[in-house]
Amino acid sequence: MVFRGRFGPIAIIAFLGFLCANLGADPVSFAAQGRESQNREDWYSAIEFYQEAIRENPSYVIAYQGMAECFYALGEYDKALAEVDKAIALKKTDTSLADLRGFILIGLGRLDESRTAFEAVLRSVPNDLDARFGLGEIEVASGRLGAANSQYEEALRRNPMNRKALLSLALLSREAGNQKLAREYADKALRYYSDDPQAYYISAWLSAAAGNDGEAEKAARSALAIKPNYDDALSLLATVLYGKNRLTEVIQICDARIADNRNAAGSWYLRALCLEGLGKVQEALSSALTGLGIDPNDEILRALYERILLAHYDLESPLRAPAAAWHSKKAAEFETKNLSDQGIFEYRRALTLNPYNAETRFAYAKLLLTRGYPAAYLAQLEFIQSQGKGSTPINDSVEAYRKLLASSAAVKWGIDPLYLNRDSVRIGLYWTGSGIPALHADATGLTAAMIADAFVSESRFSVTEAKNPVSSYSEAFRLSRTSGEDYFALVSFAEGEREIQINVDMYVSATGSPAKKFSVYRTGNDRYANALRRLVRTVADSMPIRGKLLKRYQGEGVINLGKIDGVAAGASFDILSVPSVRFAEEGLSLKYDQAGVLGTFTVTNVEGEISQGSIARLGFFDRVNEGDVVVLKPKDANNETAAAEAPQARPPLLDLLRQIR
Repeated sequence: MVFRGRFGPIAIIAFLGFLCANLGADPVSFAAQGRESQNREDWYSAIEFYQEAIRENPSYVIAYQGMAECFYALGEYDKALAEVDKAIALKKTDTSLADLRGFILIGLGRLDESRTAFEAVLRSVPNDLDARFGLGEIEVASGRLGAANSQYEEALRRNPMNRKALLSLALLSREAGNQKLAREYADKALRYYSDDPQAYYISAWLSAAAGNDGEAEKAARSALAIKPNYDDALSLLATVLYGKNRLTEVIQICDARIADNRNAAGSWYLRALCLEGLGKVQEALSSALTGLGIDPNDEILRALYERILLAHYDLESPLRAPAAAWHSKKAAEFETKNLSDQGIFEYRRALTLNPYNAETRFAYAKLLLTRGYPAAYLAQLEFIQSQGKGSTPINDSVEAYRKLLASSAAVKWGIDPLYLNRDSVRIGLYWTGSGIPALHADATGLTAAMIADAFVSESRFSVTEAKNPVSSYSEAFRLSRTSGEDYFALVSFAEGEREIQINVDMYVSATGSPAKKFSVYRTGNDRYANALRRLVRTVADSMPIRGKLLKRYQGEGVINLGKIDGVAAGASFDILSVPSVRFAEEGLSLKYDQAGVLGTFTVTNVEGEISQGSIARLGFFDRVNEGDVVVLKPKDANNETAAAEAPQARPPLLDLLRQIR
């Protein structure tokens, strides 16, 4: 292109150079645009502008600080820490940077370092409210709500109209069970900040948590009237409407959120949930699958996807194979890391979805063999053969292990472990519509179903989940008692962006009395699967071990408990008649009169699902019969129960507090 006119070529080149220098090399302008994007919560654009500002001025503190704030908002705490450290190196006396670093350290879980940072700020600036808010978050992360409350109250005392203090105290009061005080703090925040969308959002969240859907919907819509693209408020409104069964409206909100951000996996989840509820199964499956394509690590979305497959597609459906393959691959990865418990859990899930996959079943069988269950290994291979999918390695292994197990206790006593009559403990899982908004609607009911599925591998238990939520403890008690269950449990579920907590409060079905509380908290990768696996193991280990004397000959016998039940050689059992043993009216234990003990059974040989041992009668007459109950003696070391994990965090609360800016 040739420029013509009154300016010569040299003048034009000089002008363009001047123009580029002034338009492209202004770090202040870039930082201002970054701040503007940040205020709109457009974190990615903001980061890009801040990067440009730093490119022009590598010593620009404001840009480093803005970068750190954006990465913190995105949950990228390692990167946020790196950026704030660069800013502090340039401006060591800035307490706002020290506060920001403290908040980032909380996100990284480095609570002691964070506390030291905030306390140092307060020593130099006692009225620094951000430092007090940081100490409050540390206390929440540590589970000390009273101490956290004190920090926010002190901040409010120093600034009675502080929005963050008011909203934070509203959330803390609700967590402490004081709904009235929570409402007072939220209403006060709304009076002072009637044009603030976040104040309406927190008010809506509190109303939803209290079960007041009408007020929650009203407050959420007020937040959206002020800030139409407020995604958190849209998500909350959709959850509230889902609870009111207004599924078509929820789908419309999900579609709007997806149009704005197609990568919003949570919207695909809720959309799938609603479509399933409307009977549009294929569309629901497609929506769930799209969401998993965006976020394959969303374990609850995957659980929904698999529930749709299990509920609506038969065993031979080719749609099940990819879902099962995902778990098989996961199991193989765990095997390479010598994490056999996780591997077994994933193989079982894969076989639940696609039981006829010979390759997966063979891999599962080999893992069982390495764990010391040759009979279970053989049973899995025989199942593969029964499906006409035997191979030379499988057929050779079957022949070899049949010979190897020919001298086993099972063969000696003529017992087929596959057809053992197990006297299972019957547990019913129930949940209430708690109203507490979660990242995944209906996650508690879904979790109850997943717990029941995970218990399938525990042959001492028969666990079922209610198909619909109950209104109260009393309804669960009534349903469980009339169903003839031994125990019932109320399941609750809480989740944050990076952590989950599953609580199971168990009760005796006959009396409604407390049995035991279980709580499992997990964070990091595979947290949902790990929490489920840990919960099932903890409950199983806490239950008294009860079985049956299958056969006896003179002073020897065999019982239907084995290695999979935690039985070891040398374990001693009391033998009693069936009617004399019952569940205790309270707690997790069995009740029987020692005078009713007929004899003892001492284990001499343990196999996978049975144990052989010696029988010693009590008294002059031999009253021990096949079919009698055997109970592991309470004082036996083998009967030590696993302690329930105490709650370690309150995921939704901490995430909400971090959102308030």
